[in-house]
Amino acid sequence: MQTRLAKNAGFCAGVKRAVQMADECLKEPGIWYTLGPLVHNKSVVRYYENRGLAPVEVLAEIKSPERGVLLRTHGSTPEILELAQRMHLKVRDATCPLVKEIHQIVSQMRQEDYEIVIFGDEHHPEVQAILGWCGYRARVVMKSQDAEAIHGKKIALVSQTTKDENEFLQVARALQGKSKEIRVFNTICSATRKRQEAARELSNQVDLMLVIGDPQSSNTSTLVKECQSTGVKTIRINDAEDLNPDWFKGIDLLGITAGASTPDWIIKEVMERMANLEDEKDTQLNEQAPAPESNQEDSFAKMEAEMADFASPTKGDIIKGTVIQVLDDEVMVDVGGKSEGIIPLRELSLNDVGSARDLVNVGDEIEVMILKWDDDGNILLSKKKVDSQKLLDKLEERFKEDQTVEGTITGSVKGGLLVDVGVTAFLPASHVDDTYVKNLDEYIGRTLEFKIIEFNRNKRRGSQVVLSRKELVAEEKSRLKKEFWSKIEEGQTITGHIKRIVDYGAFIDLGGYEGLLHVSEIDHRRIEHPSNVFQEGDEVEVYILGLDREKERVSLSRKKLLKSPWEQLVGQYQESDLIEGTVVRITPFGAFVELAPGVDGLVHISQLANRRVEKPEDVVSVGDVVTTKILNINNEEKKISLSIREAQAEKEKNEVEAYLDNQGEE
Repeated sequence: MQTRLAKNAGFCAGVKRAVQMADECLKEPGIWYTLGPLVHNKSVVRYYENRGLAPVEVLAEIKSPERGVLLRTHGSTPEILELAQRMHLKVRDATCPLVKEIHQIVSQMRQEDYEIVIFGDEHHPEVQAILGWCGYRARVVMKSQDAEAIHGKKIALVSQTTKDENEFLQVARALQGKSKEIRVFNTICSATRKRQEAARELSNQVDLMLVIGDPQSSNTSTLVKECQSTGVKTIRINDAEDLNPDWFKGIDLLGITAGASTPDWIIKEVMERMANLEDEKDTQLNEQAPAPESNQEDSFAKMEAEMADFASPTKGDIIKGTVIQVLDDEVMVDVGGKSEGIIPLRELSLNDVGSARDLVNVGDEIEVMILKWDDDGNILLSKKKVDSQKLLDKLEERFKEDQTVEGTITGSVKGGLLVDVGVTAFLPASHVDDTYVKNLDEYIGRTLEFKIIEFNRNKRRGSQVVLSRKELVAEEKSRLKKEFWSKIEEGQTITGHIKRIVDYGAFIDLGGYEGLLHVSEIDHRRIEHPSNVFQEGDEVEVYILGLDREKERVSLSRKKLLKSPWEQLVGQYQESDLIEGTVVRITPFGAFVELAPGVDGLVHISQLANRRVEKPEDVVSVGDVVTTKILNINNEEKKISLSIREAQAEKEKNEVEAYLDNQGEE
């Protein structure tokens, strides 16, 4: 009889991670427990219990003063995490990363008012944990018929990670037409799919299939169903002790597979028993002693090396490798297999690079993801995808801890801006500031702090990361406002920027608060509209004219800081000077001449001409430009007396003197 082992069998990555964490816990001080069985395999649970890592059903059973709890691969509810925190337990979370993703999906879908449907076993601990993350407001279905009675405005479908994919797709089809919107998340573990595919493939080639795994293991039960679906006789066993020689009579070819929670030493033991079967009598099979406990322990210690005998890393696995060659357009990496892997330049970095030589050197140890492993042994690798996952992990941590991230705004799209935070994130227009932003393009190129308001690494359309500045801007304004009111006093001079221009004035950002500069306080002269003087963004120096702390109002003046037209004029002219002006008003006693904006001088009727004048209108009209002589400047009353008559006489005198001077020279 020949024996063949399925290509994918035994511990999955999630279980490997869990047992590694269990080993780490046993090295730490204090007494450690697992909440429920670490995995659905009694041999694994017994192995760790013998080493001091005992399972408990509820956290209340943990009484030791220095205690820690390792949460099982199937996941835990938010209530358990909160209770562990209140009990001050040290917590290590061995929840399968894929199961954690399901928690995030159902939590987000519940917030968006989706009717959540879970394909799985309602009593399985993984499903129980998923229910906790959506507030226990979900429907659990075991088959497509269960889904036919479900209706809702919006439906989101997820699956227990270890279920059969074909059955999951049948449920998805049964939900079609039951809602205006349905979102289907295929959360069946890729390792589970591969294990099932390999088991089906092998089942079609053999006379008998053995499935090694615990009866409580969901994916072991699924493997049994998958093998039986091909028509081959299928038997589930826990370990080599369950083997019965009568099963193998007349069997030429035997196939073996194992569930994701089955350790390698059990698989090896079964394989060895089957290899020795032909040399033993049938009765000897049941008399053989099981592998000693010490062998089991040695096997766990060497688990990673031994598992390499049964399966190679597959698509999506992350492994470490050593750079052995660097070209401009690709990098060759030794990943410990029979052939090297290749990283194309496009898969080397999240950023655009001209040459691979700029990023890595021969001898560098790097983490890579397997993109493709073909039949010829060629391996296509990606470092970029590993970097992306790590970056998303960091962003997710900041999102959960409500921490800020720094990013650079790179462009605008419909509805908002694009921000580079390592990955491209979306900043909605309504979250750019705490007020309406008219021109979003003004922000392009700026590096700012943001808060993550939405994170969904499973999102296929749109951005996985959504940002906001609204709350940060509001917090900063509140801080600056408080600081502003603690320092500001009437009579101070302060520099600000024009924030908004309205018909009646301009609002000035004073670095923490906005004050109003009324149009009447912009200049000494009359201003038709503030936009004739300012543009938004202009820097301006203003005087604190008044404060109303109760109503939080600030009145400003620019006029106070400017020399008045009167001061400017009397600084340039003095009595007896000739000055030109425009007639702006005529009265019975004379004419007023504007010498500068806001400054008028009076030409008394007696000073209009060198003859008797009955009416000023006989000599001048409004709008005439005239030359006058300053007779008197009264600084106290800010009055100027002018004379056209004397200006004319002086002008004539100067002309005569100039004529005589010319005659003398001749």
